[in-house]
Amino acid sequence: MEKEKENISPADRMYQNHLLNVSRYQKKNKEKMQLKCKQYNEKIKKECPEKYQIMLEKKREYYHNITKPKKLLKENKIIDK
Repeated sequence: MEKEKENISPADRMYQNHLLNVSRYQKKNKEKMQLKCKQYNEKIKKECPEKYQIMLEKKREYYHNITKPKKLLKENKIIDK
């Protein structure tokens, strides 16, 4: 893993640090991010309904394909123990 870090260009390293900082900011300011997301969703729903429908469909697919199976696996592991 250290070798991978050494081979990263300075621009890539800066970008990775930026992503970490954004993630930290979003975790630290949850209410602000929730408000921002809610406003964005309302704006998309109002201005571009077809784009909003596509976004909802992707959310549903993600839930059914990723989130729900992980949740079920986790519940099964807890039950098995």
